Amino acid sequence: MAGSVYSAAASGDRRAALEAVRDKLAQELEGLEGPAVAVVSKELRATIAELESIPGGREVSAVDDLSKRRAARRADAQGGDVPAGGQQRGT
Repeated sequence: MAGSVYSAAASGDRRAALEAVRDKLAQELEGLEGPAVAVVSKELRATIAELESIPGGREVSAVDDLSKRRAARRADAQGGDVPAGGQQRGT
């Protein structure tokens, strides 16, 4: 995990950078006691809120989108009238 916050920030992907910060803060929170817990918890809550405020959710690559749609079609084909080849039966 070392360097993951730096790598995410350097990538220019705001969501990835915030997710890396969130993960790092959560990891650090595990070993803290006393007033430091409040400080890190506040930063963690702020980071989570900022992540949730990013519109559109996670950006998806074209390849991931196509893979997801293909998997959905195949799942539908398993229980529907459309075989894996894509043509409807009886046509």
